[in-house]
Amino acid sequence: MNFKSYIEFLLQHHAELNLPYSFAMKLSFVGSPLIFGKAMLAYEEESYDTVGAAGFVYGTGANGYEDRHICQVEVAFILAEYRRTSLFVQGLRALIDLIREGNPEVEQVQFWTAADPTDPDKLFAKFSALPGSTRSVVNELAFYTVSFRELEAYCRRFERRTGLA
Repeated sequence: MNFKSYIEFLLQHHAELNLPYSFAMKLSFVGSPLIFGKAMLAYEEESYDTVGAAGFVYGTGANGYEDRHICQVEVAFILAEYRRTSLFVQGLRALIDLIREGNPEVEQVQFWTAADPTDPDKLFAKFSALPGSTRSVVNELAFYTVSFRELEAYCRRFERRTGLA
């Protein structure tokens, strides 16, 4: 993992991360996976240009990262021109594998997104429709919790349907 490329890519695209925070807070979300979790980059095969990045932590800051059965995705971003490709499914599979490899005891994945009631996001709706998942809105943010096992099963089903397995 090239930490410098990860940070540079996300800082270059910080305005597109859809996080309603100050730059300092965004920097915290971008950097915390390098200290408390793991991060990954997605590359274009031919040019080897960075086209996406994701980072997560085991545990939550509110509980001093002691609740390691929770994996919180701090940041996930794919360049707009790659969002309609199989990159999302491949990235999700890689993220699941990285989570499992780093901490097999993870039971729940959670993340925050900007809440926009006028634009219901079909992707996040699919996650919140999984058994045991929740979505709640706090101020301008939507908070999602997803069972790790259900997320993994969803990914396998999607891979089989699209032939990416």
